[in-house]
Amino acid sequence: MAKTKTLIASLMLMSSTANAVDVCMQTAEVKADQIRFVETQLRVATLQCRGGNHRDIVGLYNDFVRSKRPYFIEAESPLRTFLRRTQKGGLDGYVISVANKVSLDATTVAQFCDRARMALQMAVKMPDPTGLVTLMPVRYQQPERSCAYANRQSIYQ
Repeated sequence: MAKTKTLIASLMLMSSTANAVDVCMQTAEVKADQIRFVETQLRVATLQCRGGNHRDIVGLYNDFVRSKRPYFIEAESPLRTFLRRTQKGGLDGYVISVANKVSLDATTVAQFCDRARMALQMAVKMPDPTGLVTLMPVRYQQPERSCAYANRQSIYQ
């Protein structure tokens, strides 16, 4: 009986460890999420800020999208894999939820349009859109912890 309880406890521990790994993000998934976050935030900014002193924002956004298109294409597969593996839904729903969050958070960010325009001006010059993550007016929040961190943490337990 004691052996059965030990076996069950071991299986439960292994199952919870496996689930913890499933919920973490691989390095490629984090990068893909950051790229999608940057693009989504700049799209939201373009829609919200396209008048007044920011008339050039549409052209800046279009230049950004054209110059970084290969990154967007490359990011799609790892992000879809993450969403499928973690059962967070499809890519369209995920992008809509990110856009909604950015739209809401933008209302609390001082000079959102000015900061987004500045990021767009730098965007075309940056070789990789993930370099823009720290320049975004709305702060990026990774949806799950990194797997590298999760695996390191389990070593010490």
